[in-house]
Amino acid sequence: MAHFGVEPRTIHLDSPDENGDIEAANGAFKKSVEQHLLLRGSRDFESLEAYEVFLWQIMEKRNALRQERLVEELAVMRPLTVEPWPAMRELRPKVNRAGIIRVGNNGYSVPSGLKGKQVIVRVYEWQVEVWYAGKCVESMPRLTGVRKYRINYRHVIDTLLRKPGGFRNYRYREEMFPGSVFRQAWEYLNRHYAPRNADMAFLRILKLAASGLESDVEAVLAELLAAKTTWNDQTVAERVQPSQVQIPDLEAPPINLQEYDQLLNLEVCYDYA
Repeated sequence: MAHFGVEPRTIHLDSPDENGDIEAANGAFKKSVEQHLLLRGSRDFESLEAYEVFLWQIMEKRNALRQERLVEELAVMRPLTVEPWPAMRELRPKVNRAGIIRVGNNGYSVPSGLKGKQVIVRVYEWQVEVWYAGKCVESMPRLTGVRKYRINYRHVIDTLLRKPGGFRNYRYREEMFPGSVFRQAWEYLNRHYAPRNADMAFLRILKLAASGLESDVEAVLAELLAAKTTWNDQTVAERVQPSQVQIPDLEAPPINLQEYDQLLNLEVCYDYA
């Protein structure tokens, strides 16, 4: 409010009727979105951008009948003389011993090599970037709400492997399942092996996903779960390992040293103009 030179006005306690225009407009828009979703037949969107386009189309349709009143409002409004609100703000948090930074009221994991160091965090509307030594080392979606955490298993897998006993009671264990297939794999291992063996097997599977392609590991896990046979992390590793690429035999061409001597005898004139 101070940035745009606007003085806010609050309503009295327990007096929602004093803000009725705004509340009514919000409620009507929510009902309109709900109706359009029902007509659409699905609430699934390809991306956040696609959902925003969907919302803008509804708003433009609703505002089409309000153009005359909008023109009246714009005629008496003062021109905006201040710069737009910054699209990004910078913070300088310190990475704690768990490899987590606090941004607002939420936590994000960063690469383990940054523990104890101060980083620069650029906070955008929907994205958070972590910079260190002039380089962007991590980019992730921004969390909404409070007291939420986004833990990337790739950041903590090496630490967990050094003390596998802590995985079962790990505070952020729910973040260690990249997808439903990984959770099903953990449940399988937990049923068929002793706790410590199950923990180690699952952590090694996560290590395979972190050091290679997560999609390859996920595909192998899906096949093993569907086959309903006995397996462990070694079985997954054997199937995930890429096949050796055969290097073709190349014949070395004969070397003519006279061509090299001719190159040394060449006089080259460089024109720097």
